[in-house]
Amino acid sequence: MNSNNPPIFPNTLSPNSNYPLDHQAVGIPDHPLQYRAIGIIQAKYQPQEEKLTKGIIITSDHQTFETVLLGKTISAVKNHIDLNESQNWVVYPHTISEIEQIHFQIVGVYIPDKVSSETLPLNYFSIRGEVLYSSKKEQKVIVKICKNNTLSSRRVSFFKLELKGKIPDHTIKHFYTFSVILEGTKLVIKNYLDLGLIAVNF
Repeated sequence: MNSNNPPIFPNTLSPNSNYPLDHQAVGIPDHPLQYRAIGIIQAKYQPQEEKLTKGIIITSDHQTFETVLLGKTISAVKNHIDLNESQNWVVYPHTISEIEQIHFQIVGVYIPDKVSSETLPLNYFSIRGEVLYSSKKEQKVIVKICKNNTLSSRRVSFFKLELKGKIPDHTIKHFYTFSVILEGTKLVIKNYLDLGLIAVNF
């Protein structure tokens, strides 16, 4: 999707163009209503003793988050990654609702392309999904993220992700794409695009 050409969709576009809605580092969506929650965190990963797949991420401002390694990342970390150094971890964020904390799943390591002219903001996330709740007073937005990316499948599983920030009123059940930054322990909205009302309910 080209966020520089918003008239394709009924939308509300926030004014903060310093934060891209999509970035090559996390992939460009191939469908306007592609769900996702993915980001790149600059941090150290500290595994539990004798258990590489589970540990914590420690950010540069000394915030810690429970974290697990997924898939092929396990082999890469074992053989190629210096855990004493800060890395650009590609992560999936999830909100633990009971304690209102974020935890991460590491799915890769991002190595910046020196040829690319587009700067990746620090601790950047691309969040795309259906708005379930928003409150300007609380500066709180809850987004539904479908795990199978789009609504084309009959069997849909999803999770909810809490963001900090404000969006326009009367946009519940609208599909939004958000540019989000991890600030402290919160995922903070920096830019957004309203792609319109979702017609399918489930």
